[in-house]
Amino acid sequence: MPVNPLQSWLTPFKATAAGQSLCALENLPEIRHDAQLQINSNTVKPGDVFLALAGVAGHGNRYIRQAIAAGAALVLTDVLAVGDEALAQQSQIIVWPDMPSVLPELVSRFYHDAVKSMNLVAITGTNGKSSTAIFINQLSELLDAPSAVIGTLGYGHYQNLTPLQNTTPHLVDLHRIFSKLHAEGRHLAAMEVSSHALVQQRVAGLKFETAIFTNLSRDHLDYHGTMEAYGDAKALLFVENQSRTAVINVSDAFGKKLAQISQLPVLAYGRLSDCHGFSRFLAYDELESDGHGFSCKLHTDAGQFNLHIPLLAEFNVQNVLAAMGAMVQLGYSLPAVVEAVRLLKSVPGRMELWHFPGDVSVVVDYAHTPDALQQSLIALRQQCRGRVWCVFGCGGDRDKGKRPLMGQIAELYADHVIITADNPRTEAVLDICNDIAAGMKTGANCQIEPDRESAIKLALIEAHAHDMILVAGKGHETYQILGSTVRDYDERKFIDALLAEMS
Repeated sequence: MPVNPLQSWLTPFKATAAGQSLCALENLPEIRHDAQLQINSNTVKPGDVFLALAGVAGHGNRYIRQAIAAGAALVLTDVLAVGDEALAQQSQIIVWPDMPSVLPELVSRFYHDAVKSMNLVAITGTNGKSSTAIFINQLSELLDAPSAVIGTLGYGHYQNLTPLQNTTPHLVDLHRIFSKLHAEGRHLAAMEVSSHALVQQRVAGLKFETAIFTNLSRDHLDYHGTMEAYGDAKALLFVENQSRTAVINVSDAFGKKLAQISQLPVLAYGRLSDCHGFSRFLAYDELESDGHGFSCKLHTDAGQFNLHIPLLAEFNVQNVLAAMGAMVQLGYSLPAVVEAVRLLKSVPGRMELWHFPGDVSVVVDYAHTPDALQQSLIALRQQCRGRVWCVFGCGGDRDKGKRPLMGQIAELYADHVIITADNPRTEAVLDICNDIAAGMKTGANCQIEPDRESAIKLALIEAHAHDMILVAGKGHETYQILGSTVRDYDERKFIDALLAEMS
């Protein structure tokens, strides 16, 4: 049944649009009760409201006619495109110069302020965002608090995610997601907040209960230009108008500086030796691996605990501490959180382990930065009784400077390296592989196999008993970009098929 909520939705805004007061607008078109706000004309459905906004690649006002043709009941924009001034005479188009400044409030009101009933946790950093978000989702569920994640892997419950185009969606899309999560009874959301999103103000107007910083290492310099600018972008999350409290990894050099200057109440986490000087902390030492996970001593400002984490890699210990810190900042009992950690499960595509015949192990990880690759290889070295293999590539049309660095790291921390394709995009695969190999001193234990599936098979054929093979870069992804073609490629399913075949 059509309804017309637009009058009440727009009434509080006193600015003028197209020469008349917004609170005096009459004869607004009807929209359906399930109408949505859309910023992409391709997703407009009959009855939706199209917001024509300025974006990174241009202004949405170029697509107003397309949105109307798709059935948009109403179009709001701050300015019309040159030559389109006549559109202002159409009753379903409101030209509102002040709209960008009130967008956060406007969108929140449209979705009945659902976000105000949500506890939001923001996670930023180069690596570990997805894992930390999913660990928060798991811990909250174990503590009887329905929750969700929003990030690289999608949104919703971590076991049933709806895909997203960006790690951090646009503000308009975020509010639509919050409204859906609220309707499902999920009032806690752990969301990844990328550096791009912070610079582009995709989380403007949101107030996070706590903000987590995981680490900072080389990535996205094709966008930010310098590491200093990249760090400054991350720091935008840790200000009073954006977040209430902070959980910061002080075993990371940038993180320690951030924690020391932060105006927010900080809960520090990391190795015990790095947490000295902080009044609130989650710190670990006496780390021991049993081949399936880690045990350690957890030191906190509230006492000591024996902590067992059933996951591979020391960096996952830090990711789990970040998730625990978020739960503590949200008011959950630390002893209860410690007990819940024992039941955590690994994240798909993040240090995910397969056991092959002949006592050969394959680990799939999303590592696609120098630091992440180094940490993943160190983790395998801690677990491995044989040789460590590394199969990886680098993305095309992206930061070329990290390629030789990753080659250097692979040669240093692995016994055998096979360089292959990642997402080459419009670059030649061999050119990318040679850029990676250029960082190696000798390349004596390095092979180049441009076809990714063949590279994985080659490693399995040549591996001996007790060897471990890290296949890095794709992780959870279900595609590979070759030129302008996006082909189906799910590395986890491919390895499942290889295991079935070899078994």
